[in-house]
Amino acid sequence: MSHEKWPRWRFPSVTSLDMVDGTGPDMLPAVLRCFLLVLPVWLLACGGRGKVRPPPPPPDAVAVKSIHFAGNGAVGSGRSDFNLRSAMDQGANPRFWWIKPRQRRVFLDKETLELDAWRLETWYAHQGYFDATFRGWDVSRVSDGQRTVMFWRPPNPAAVRVRGQVEERSPSLVRSVKYKGMKKIGGPLLSSIERAAPLQEGAIFNLDAMKSSAAMAVDQLQERSFAHATVETDVNVYPGEKSVDVVFQGTLGPSCTFGDVTIEYVGSAANNQELLAEDLIRGEVTIEPGRPYRVSELSKTQRRLFGLGVFSIVNVVPDLSDPEADVVPVHISIAPSKYQQLKTGAGLLFEGGKQDVHVSADYGHVNLFNKLVRLNFDNRLGYATLFQFDELAEGELENATKTSGVTVDSSINILVPRVPKRGWDLNNKVQFEQGVEQGYRFRSPTWAPSLRGQLNQYFAIEFGYNLSYFQYLELEIDRADFDNPLASLDFREKYLLAFLRQQLTYDSRNDFFAPTRGQYGLYTLAQSGSYLGSDFNFLKATGDHRVYRSLNKYLPDSLRGALAFRIGGGIVETYGNDELRASVPYQERLYLGGANDVRGWTQDQLGPYICDPAGAIDCIGQLGAQQVSDEIIPIGGLVSGHA
Repeated sequence: MSHEKWPRWRFPSVTSLDMVDGTGPDMLPAVLRCFLLVLPVWLLACGGRGKVRPPPPPPDAVAVKSIHFAGNGAVGSGRSDFNLRSAMDQGANPRFWWIKPRQRRVFLDKETLELDAWRLETWYAHQGYFDATFRGWDVSRVSDGQRTVMFWRPPNPAAVRVRGQVEERSPSLVRSVKYKGMKKIGGPLLSSIERAAPLQEGAIFNLDAMKSSAAMAVDQLQERSFAHATVETDVNVYPGEKSVDVVFQGTLGPSCTFGDVTIEYVGSAANNQELLAEDLIRGEVTIEPGRPYRVSELSKTQRRLFGLGVFSIVNVVPDLSDPEADVVPVHISIAPSKYQQLKTGAGLLFEGGKQDVHVSADYGHVNLFNKLVRLNFDNRLGYATLFQFDELAEGELENATKTSGVTVDSSINILVPRVPKRGWDLNNKVQFEQGVEQGYRFRSPTWAPSLRGQLNQYFAIEFGYNLSYFQYLELEIDRADFDNPLASLDFREKYLLAFLRQQLTYDSRNDFFAPTRGQYGLYTLAQSGSYLGSDFNFLKATGDHRVYRSLNKYLPDSLRGALAFRIGGGIVETYGNDELRASVPYQERLYLGGANDVRGWTQDQLGPYICDPAGAIDCIGQLGAQQVSDEIIPIGGLVSGHA
């Protein structure tokens, strides 16, 4: 009885995934590519299994394909189609709604659409267009519904396009803005509030700008010890004159000082784990009883407590229940977060001829010994393959070269805060790395202690020592080709590298994640020498500076944006009379390429290069000599720059 039930074609055997005698393509990258192509399709097809599907729409339901307007402003004016749609409750089908049509398709609701006409006129009034009129809706059918290629799904419902007609007319301008009841704070401060307010005379009236101006005035008053200060607004609109008069009426109250500060743990986690000592918490509190009340001290204390990394909730609330009291107690409620965290994952990487599959497991503890000591143990294990084809030679597959092997990246990092005092941290890092690069595999253990301190609000400085042992495991090129005096390059199979490092950081950005103004600079200087136990003598300096400029004053209120400028570079210089030591190791040279500078190139692949002289094509590098190669090996440079 025959068991042959398979088709005549066969998948390659397991042994065919490897190269034989260095010839033939590596099949592992192809398998990974197929997996990546199949994975999104499988997720789309099976991602919804086990979930409760929404009920099908009624038979007479009509989908809204799009919503547009006529008579409104253009893009960037603050009155574009996008701005008007944001004021409506009725929506339209989002992009790619067809991926999950039952969950994402939007249907027409006539009652909601009628109410949206009133909402739009109200929205226009808030933008200063008090005479704007909404003329009506034009609903046109664009599809009667049809069955899709996927016959098991119900047919698509009918679809319509919705178009609204708007008559804006002329807007009303702000004729006068007055601040009353605030003379006690002084003329210069009051003038600065007036200049910085979003609502200015001569501009189109905007309700949001008026509210922001009032809130800004309250913040400035509370920053000057008037904890109970309030600001009321009085708006007089003259539609016939197309003008608006606005009065901000301030009530200051008594000048206040801070009172006692109380701290309370909240949340269920406070009963299930060891709590941080109160003296460590109070060391981050900047509020001092008897000092003038300032709202900035409340936010500063909250930021510092969050910065400890051990709290999930931090509320710093002043007691303003008595409007006549001139002493304001402050209550701080905190909820501890989980001190320990374990993260696991897996991933695939395809980049410029490099394929990598890996798994990771990271463990973190943010309050070791209940002393705010942080421990991070990060591990990554994988397998990587780098291959390159000779595009100019015949028989491309036969001339393919590859470097592959197991990759390991494991590190332990222990950070001890407040050494020698608050604002300074002692960091001790031990790392082991085994990796794959073009033409070689390597292994490198590293020890890197450092001390970092915050000098003031903008500047931080760091001093460190780095000691690493580097060993090349497999070299697929002749290492003598790297010994080029023009490049100051010494390609040794084993070496010991030690250097001192100083790093200065300047950060005046207004926001860490989405800055719109300020600057950020990172400048590093490293010295390697025999007196430190190193096999090399060189100096290395790198810098990176970024500037952010807000565009909000040039854009309508509905848009926000910023310009970012960046410049960076580096230089490496050897020193000493010992030719053996006056060189730069391959790993410490300067490279470009990758998402952080020149995105058209893969990571560390842009710059000078040398060639493996085993091939049969010409390769002219930046080191001066013409070489013959079928493989280009980037070696980095001694000077780099990017903008």
